[in-house]
Amino acid sequence: EDAAADAAADTATDTAASGETIKIGVSVADQSNPFYIDIVDGMESAAKDGDELVIVDAGFDAAKQLNDIDDMIQQGVKVMLIDPVDSNAIKSAVEACDAAGIPVIAYNSPLNFEIASTVATDNYLAGQLVGEAMGKALDGKGEVAMLTYNVAEVCLDRANGFKDAIAEYPDIKIVEEQEIQPGTDTALPVAENILQAYPDLAGMFALNDPSALGCVAAVESANLLDQVQIVGVDGSDDAKAAIAEGKMLASAAQDPVQIGSVAIETAYKVIAGEEVEKDIKIPSYLVDASNAK
Repeated sequence: EDAAADAAADTATDTAASGETIKIGVSVADQSNPFYIDIVDGMESAAKDGDELVIVDAGFDAAKQLNDIDDMIQQGVKVMLIDPVDSNAIKSAVEACDAAGIPVIAYNSPLNFEIASTVATDNYLAGQLVGEAMGKALDGKGEVAMLTYNVAEVCLDRANGFKDAIAEYPDIKIVEEQEIQPGTDTALPVAENILQAYPDLAGMFALNDPSALGCVAAVESANLLDQVQIVGVDGSDDAKAAIAEGKMLASAAQDPVQIGSVAIETAYKVIAGEEVEKDIKIPSYLVDASNAK
């Protein structure tokens, strides 16, 4: 570990002296999600003139992500920024970076391995915020279902925050929890099945806003918008619109631009051999009818 840090520091000194372009590798989990586009915008705004961000989209495919990272190692990036599609599957890629002396920074979603730093939303807090909003909206009672993606630690943290907030309301029962592939189209049929299985359902938690909007579509087509409260995480424009229209209760907003810019600032510190915080949390806040417009 120390040897890698020393090597990185030596390289940084050489690079600074020669004025050569610094290449920073960025593995994006899924660039079709507007949230990730905002993160990349934040990264590009923080990159120094003349340096190169090598940005590759994994398209929510864990195997493609491993190949992408191998390619970037071959291209000689100085530091690797990774948002893991699958927090466990990524291990071999992290090991490959270590072997090549390339420090790894996780952004948006943490990793279970020893890396230089993690820059992410306080996702547990995000889950708590929407859980508290749900508890109040339901007057502390009713049946709730959860659409989760717990293979990504970031989503697991949200689910746990939600559950812990709901636990304060003993008359709210979580009757169903289903793992889904995140997205509006994938959440929709799962939400439809849950509504059929639980006709008295009062609430739905979705791991992110695209999935929450799939729940909204299912609930709306079943004419149950008055009965079922829906919460998500991201604070996306589409979710804000749904909240403003009264179709969705709340979302816990993230600041993707800040996640991106702080990740790049942290990368430069790591390259320069400076000490960085291991766990950098970007705060989350609640978006509901009061501030969605």
